[in-house]
Amino acid sequence: MFASENLSRNMTVYLAGYIQGAVLEKCREWRLKIRNHYENWKGAHIPYPIIWLDPMNGEEEVSKDGMISSVPKQAIFTRDYQCVKKCDMIVVNTDTFGSNRPLMGTIFEIAWAFEWHKPVAMITQEKYFKEHPFLKNNVAWYVNSVDELLEKKVINFFYKGWASAQY
Repeated sequence: MFASENLSRNMTVYLAGYIQGAVLEKCREWRLKIRNHYENWKGAHIPYPIIWLDPMNGEEEVSKDGMISSVPKQAIFTRDYQCVKKCDMIVVNTDTFGSNRPLMGTIFEIAWAFEWHKPVAMITQEKYFKEHPFLKNNVAWYVNSVDELLEKKVINFFYKGWASAQY
């Protein structure tokens, strides 16, 4: 049970991935699924001690192509840079939900994670992301779906080894 796990401190997880106005709900959906899973950990009505850094938490309006925002581009860049710097790990979803616009910001976030030695868990079905040498040497754990990430307890693995080791 939750009480016996002796979860002693918060872990900060950044949820990196595609954001585009035309598919905004899908961009939110996967993030909320992960967050909600840990809100009611094992039915204990006690949230798992994770602080979520989610670029979709704000009031920002995004255009359908994702390139025009109500917030200056430099502010978005700076916020996301600081989020990756502050987090303990990042979860990256490479799904573009049918759009062809590249994941440029997400690729930057993966590079920043590498620079600061942050573990990266990547949700992808794309062979390209799994075999590209720059990503293959940086991603700690690949999964094919959000469900697989939750079933394999990927975030739990990093949390327990990092924040709550017991002997």
